[in-house]
Amino acid sequence: MIDQITIEEALELVDFELYPEGWRVKNVKGNVRGDVGGDIWGAVLRDVCGNVHGNVLGSVCGDVYSDVGGTINGRLWKFIETPKERLRRLIEEDADKDKILEALDRLEDSND
Repeated sequence: MIDQITIEEALELVDFELYPEGWRVKNVKGNVRGDVGGDIWGAVLRDVCGNVHGNVLGSVCGDVYSDVGGTINGRLWKFIETPKERLRRLIEEDADKDKILEALDRLEDSND
């Protein structure tokens, strides 16, 4: 006999929701190992709180609170810190005065 997950075991991992077009996965309570063949929509306190490694064949709509490995529309993903984020981080890290002043100057020159 082939190992099969029971409905009870599946419901410990995933919540479902019925939409007019059919059933969808609402929340994943664990890790996804493999590809996602559709979109990932975050919700308040239910965004992607881990890493995205592998293929998402749709969109990721919400905040990713960790790493993204791979490409987005064929381009390598790269984290870019905004001037406001950089200033906040430097203050929180208790960086030296010159770095904070430089970040403040960049913030003044930006639209952020």
